[in-house]
Amino acid sequence: MNKQQMLDILNELKVELAENQQLDTHQKQTTEALIEEIWAQVSAPENQLSGDQYLLNKFKNVTEEFEINHPKLTDIFGRLSDLLSRMGL
Repeated sequence: MNKQQMLDILNELKVELAENQQLDTHQKQTTEALIEEIWAQVSAPENQLSGDQYLLNKFKNVTEEFEINHPKLTDIFGRLSDLLSRMGL
């Protein structure tokens, strides 16, 4: 797993969130907080990475919120999910 790929996708997600006018404040705040949690997990040294079930459940819930109304965000979350899976998270 390439950490740079993960960081690139997280940055892409941040840009999309900033540009998306259809999201309400709560959705943006929740997603931004999730991005920061994932960023911290990805930025940790390899020996400190752990499968955080809370983080995974939160990620799943946010993804489900976007599936119907925000296909581009759903696509980004899908790619992010694939990379997290490859990291063992």
